[in-house]
Amino acid sequence: MTPAARKLAIGAAAIHLGIAAFFSTHWQVEQFLPAVVDRPLKLYGAYTGAQTHFNFFAPTVSTQARAQFVLTRPDGSQARDELVTGNFEANQRLAMMFTFYGVPEARPFLARAWAVHMLNRHPDAESVEVRVEVLDIPTLAEIKAGKGSRWVEIDRTRLARREIS
Repeated sequence: MTPAARKLAIGAAAIHLGIAAFFSTHWQVEQFLPAVVDRPLKLYGAYTGAQTHFNFFAPTVSTQARAQFVLTRPDGSQARDELVTGNFEANQRLAMMFTFYGVPEARPFLARAWAVHMLNRHPDAESVEVRVEVLDIPTLAEIKAGKGSRWVEIDRTRLARREIS
């Protein structure tokens, strides 16, 4: 590589890293740029991914959720089940589905779909109770004080087999 080409490559890398570093915070810094600078940076950032904001503590990401299922048989005995598979990728997708429980309008539809699935999976059950929990993650100050993460129940829905149409 010629010295001029090397300098050009180093300069391009430095500019790219500078742009990536500029946008690496969770603050929307582009709001403060004049349009003449913002437009080319947006174009370059969209093309290269350099304009990605990294929210390390993810304040806008909903917390982890899960559902527990308590199935009741005609004799009154109960069994518990979870919606998991033996496949890591499938479990990741299920975890994402549970996270959508954070959307209030979707809750009744999700809970009913999960309940119907469990009743189909357990033909001997006459009803199922869906218990949705979220992971309560303490603040850094609470962690220092000894508090740990814990699952907190946020909703409970019951569906009887006779209610399925």
